[in-house]
Amino acid sequence: MTRRAAVAVVVLLAWAAGSTIGSIAELPAAAARTSGIVFGRAHGGYTPDPTGRRTITILAIGSDARPGQNPLALRADSIHVIFLHPRKQRAVVVGIPRDSFVSIPGLGTTKINAAMSSGGPARMVQTVEQNFGARIDYWAVTSFWGITRMFETIGGLQLRVPFRMKDRFSESNFHAGFQRLRGEQVLAFARDRHSVPGGDFGRQENGGRVIVAALVQFKKEFRKNPSRLLTWIAAGVRNTESNLPVDELVDLAFGASRIRFANVQNVVLPGGTGNVGGLSVVQLSMGTARAIFADAKADGALRRGNIPPSPTGVR
Repeated sequence: MTRRAAVAVVVLLAWAAGSTIGSIAELPAAAARTSGIVFGRAHGGYTPDPTGRRTITILAIGSDARPGQNPLALRADSIHVIFLHPRKQRAVVVGIPRDSFVSIPGLGTTKINAAMSSGGPARMVQTVEQNFGARIDYWAVTSFWGITRMFETIGGLQLRVPFRMKDRFSESNFHAGFQRLRGEQVLAFARDRHSVPGGDFGRQENGGRVIVAALVQFKKEFRKNPSRLLTWIAAGVRNTESNLPVDELVDLAFGASRIRFANVQNVVLPGGTGNVGGLSVVQLSMGTARAIFADAKADGALRRGNIPPSPTGVR
C-alpha cells in the first residue's frame, strides 16, 4: 500500500469514528446556525483534477454571524480568494475589501459583503466571478467561533505579528514578532482594523497572513510528523459541515501540503475610499483587480507588475 493510500485509509477511519459532517442540503436550520465552518463546491458540475496540474481556486468568506446565527445568511466580514497550484507548489491569497462597491447579481451595485446576506455563498461566488473573472472551484464560510475552535484544536497558530497592535474593539494586544496565538487571539489579530495601518485594507492583509501562516504550519507539521495530518483532519471534523467526498478533501489537504513557503503571495486588491448615497465604500481599481485574478488563476503566482503595494507597508 502506498503512503498516500495508507494515510487516506486512516483518515477514512477517523472520519467514520467521529465525523459530524453531513450534507449541507440536508442540514436542519438549527444545525446550520451552529456550524463553525461550512465548505462546499462552487459549481455542481465541477470535477477535481487529482494531478495538481491546474490552479484550485477557493473563496474564503468570514461570516459576521454570532453564536446561534446562521453563518451562511449574514454579511461577509472578510473575503479572500486562494489560488493553489499543487504541481508548481505556488499559491496566491487575494484579499477583497468587504466594502468594495461592485455589481451583485439580482441586487444591483452595492457593498460586496451584501452578497452573502442576500444570497449566501452561491451569490457571493457569482459576484466574485462576475466582477473579477476567475472561476471559483470551492467556497468556505467561517464563523468567529469556528475559527477560534479550529486553531484551539490544532494547538494554536505560529504567526509573525508585523507591528504593534492594540485595539479595544477586537481585543487585540500584540507586540511585533513571531509568536504562537491561541484561537481567540487569532480572531482578534484578523479582526483588528483600528490599530492597523491601512484600516480595512490592512485588516484584509492580516486576514491573508492568517491563511498563509496556516498553510505554512500545516506543511511544516506534516513534513515533520505525517500523523499530524490527523490532528488537522480532526479539527475539520469537529467544526465543519461539508458535502464533499472524503477522498476529495484528502486530495485538497495533500495539494496544500505541496505548497512551498517562499512561493505564497499575500495581496489586497488596491483602491480608495469614497461615499456613494451616504454609504462609505471602497472603489476598487477594477482593471488592476481583474489582471491580478487572471494572473493568479493562470499558474498560482503573480508577476511583479501585478503585485500591488502592501496596504500596511510590511510584506
